[in-house]
Amino acid sequence: MGTKVSDMQKNVTPGRRKGCPNYPPEFKQQLVAASCEPGISISKLALENGINANLLFKWR
Repeated sequence: MGTKVSDMQKNVTPGRRKGCPNYPPEFKQQLVAASCEPGISISKLALENGINANLLFKWR
């Protein structure tokens, strides 16, 4: 269950606003795909990958 995409998170570029990163589309797609698997806790997945669970829900 421990789906980590932390290698892709290293490719995060600074966002337009201070402190708001822009995540690569591949990173988003992998997390969304992982969050749709049965038995996966979205909150846990977000925590393991260093993002807010609300952001992951927004990407879905």
